[in-house]
Amino acid sequence: MKEKFIKIIIILISFMVIFPFISLIITSDRLDDWIYVFSDRKTYIALGNTIGIAFIALFINIVIGTPVASLMEKEEFIGKKLLELLIFLPLIIPSFVTTMGIQYNFIKLGLIDTILGVGIIHSVITMPYYIRSLRVAYSTLSKDYEKMGKIMGASSLEIFYKINLPIIFPGFLAGMSMVLIVSFAQYLITLIIGGGEIMTIPILMFPYISGGDIKVGGVYSILYIVVNLILILFLEKAVKGIYYRKGKIDDRN
Repeated sequence: MKEKFIKIIIILISFMVIFPFISLIITSDRLDDWIYVFSDRKTYIALGNTIGIAFIALFINIVIGTPVASLMEKEEFIGKKLLELLIFLPLIIPSFVTTMGIQYNFIKLGLIDTILGVGIIHSVITMPYYIRSLRVAYSTLSKDYEKMGKIMGASSLEIFYKINLPIIFPGFLAGMSMVLIVSFAQYLITLIIGGGEIMTIPILMFPYISGGDIKVGGVYSILYIVVNLILILFLEKAVKGIYYRKGKIDDRN
C-alpha cells in the first residue's frame, strides 16, 4: 500500500513538472514565431544583458556572501541574530519595497538605468539563497581541518581553496545555481532600477505573455529556460573542471 502511494505521488509530481513544458512546446509550434524571435536584435541584447547581470550578481555573492556564510556558521558573536535577520530580510519584505528603498541611493550614485545597478540589486535579492546554501555546506566542515592547515603554515586563502572549498563544493555550486536562477527570474526590480532602458529576457517576454502574442511569448519562455539550464550546467562543468585538473575534487560521476 505504501509503495503504491509513493508511486502515485511520484506520477503526480512528474505530471505537474512536465505538463507545463509540454504545453509550452505545443504553444510555440509556429516556425514564423521562432524566426521572428531570433531575427530580432532585441533578443540578443536582452540575452546578453540577462547573462551579464546574473554574473555580476554571482560575483558579488561570492565575494561578500562566502565570508559572511563562513563567519555566521563558525562563530558566535554579539549581533549574530540581527545580522541573520538583515540578510534574510529580502525574503520577508517584498522585493518591490526593498528596491524602492534602494532606488533613491542608486539615483544619487548614478546607478539607475545601468547594468551594474541592476546587477547590484539582483545580488541583494539573491544573497539570502546563496548564504543559506553555503551555511548548510559549512555545517559539514570540521574546524579541526582549518586548525591543521594553520599549523602547517597555510594562509587563509590556501585554507579556503585547498581545505574548505573541496568539502563545501556541493553547497557552493548549489548557491551559485540559485543566484543564476533567481536573477534570471527578476522582472519588477529590473524594470525599476533599469528604468526600462536595460532590456532582459523577462522584460522582453512579459508583454507578449500578458496581452500580446502568446505564441511569441512561448518561444521566449523556451529560450529563457534553455539558456538558464545551459548556464547552470556550464558553471558546474567549469568549476569542477578547474578543481579536477588541480586534484582538489574527486570525480564521483
